[in-house]
Amino acid sequence: MRGFTLLEMLIAIAIIGIIGAAVSTAIGGVANQTRSLEQRTVANWIASNQLTRMRMLQRRQAQSLGEGKQQTRLVFADRQWEVETQIKTTDHPWIRRVEVSVYESSDEEGRQGPYSYMSGFLGQY
Repeated sequence: MRGFTLLEMLIAIAIIGIIGAAVSTAIGGVANQTRSLEQRTVANWIASNQLTRMRMLQRRQAQSLGEGKQQTRLVFADRQWEVETQIKTTDHPWIRRVEVSVYESSDEEGRQGPYSYMSGFLGQY
């Protein structure tokens, strides 16, 4: 009878173990990249929604925005987010610069990010 020796079996098991560890590490990296990409995509949607909402409100009210910073919490994609909106003046009295930063917020880890930053300009009319 001919078969594998104990040494050959140990080498085969070691090779399978190394390949398994490498595949596991690669899959973990892909999962982290996918989560990061999803966080940035959702945060970008939230920032874009915030600027669009402000533009729509500005069309209803024909007055210029005041300077300042505002923080809003919301739930989007089954997660808590914090939207920080800062309004700044520009050289023109009717135009304001709006900067929106989006953070993910959780009770355990606190505020993380920003995952998205978007700026735009809003006019008086």
